Amino acid sequence: MSTEQLLSVKNLVTQFKLDDGLLTAVDHVSFNCNKGETLGIVGESGCGKSVTAFSILNLVPPPGKITGGEIIFENENLLNKTSSKMQKIRGKDISMIFQEPMTSLHPVFSIGSQITETLKIHLKMTESQAKERAIELLRTVKIPNPEQRFRDYPHQLSGGMRQRVMIAIALSCNPKLLICDEPTTALDVTVQAQILRLINKIKNTFNMSVIIITHDLAVVSEIAERVIVMYAGRIVEESVERDIFQKPLHPYTEALLKSIPSSGGDGERLYMIKGMVPNLLKKNIGCLFALRCDYAMKHCTEAEPALADIGARKVRCFRYTDKVEERP
Repeated sequence: MSTEQLLSVKNLVTQFKLDDGLLTAVDHVSFNCNKGETLGIVGESGCGKSVTAFSILNLVPPPGKITGGEIIFENENLLNKTSSKMQKIRGKDISMIFQEPMTSLHPVFSIGSQITETLKIHLKMTESQAKERAIELLRTVKIPNPEQRFRDYPHQLSGGMRQRVMIAIALSCNPKLLICDEPTTALDVTVQAQILRLINKIKNTFNMSVIIITHDLAVVSEIAERVIVMYAGRIVEESVERDIFQKPLHPYTEALLKSIPSSGGDGERLYMIKGMVPNLLKKNIGCLFALRCDYAMKHCTEAEPALADIGARKVRCFRYTDKVEERP
């Protein structure tokens, strides 16, 4: 794996102006993704994972807006690009697999037409060239009888097959970065494993970078080389995959790992993180995880810890640093 950066997100802030106030869904988030790397971003629902992904593509839905930071891709800030230039980048240099293939695929257009459209727009292929390439892509993602499936419609395919079609569309222009937003949600365990193996194989074949967004730590352990843990719009831990599973540093990461059901079936009660995610519409003081944390100290409710370097890892917790967060 290369250590050359492909993507660098710096102090990204994405906010939603709601009737009840201003909600900061992504709060001064910074991270890098190197060439050829698989980066996992994990956290429970509402932590800002998917909004981070949509921000990279500048596809934040209204009333959301990117209000701060930089997104540097191949040494250029994507936030300075015009909408027409971003349209050329999306699907060609950066592709995304969405979590709901049935809603992402258009129900009244055939599978083949939805793949060839991307090829004709971005690569200026003729109809016959695009069809040949589309069938080749369907074969690459292990869809049987690709010539027939090319003519099929989304409702004629299983959930796993539709997700493979989404992967084919995402790969159609050989992107440099593939973003996968909960790519195995709603799929059974066997199909999940097949999809993850497929993404990993394709990533190695085409030397792509992959960002995989998930709430499922089992998915991260299967595919990611480095992991970022998000909570309430902020990064709370960053580490290589093996370290985060062997020795989690942040109490939230530890709690997530304890919440994974064991396969032993020993009858023990499933661990549950106490409390609720803080209301981000309110002004929160101190560590955002403090009220749910088994290790919280008085200081944790009075100030927020900075994201500190602990060797090759990063963690936002007063158990490892006395530095307080200073917002830009």
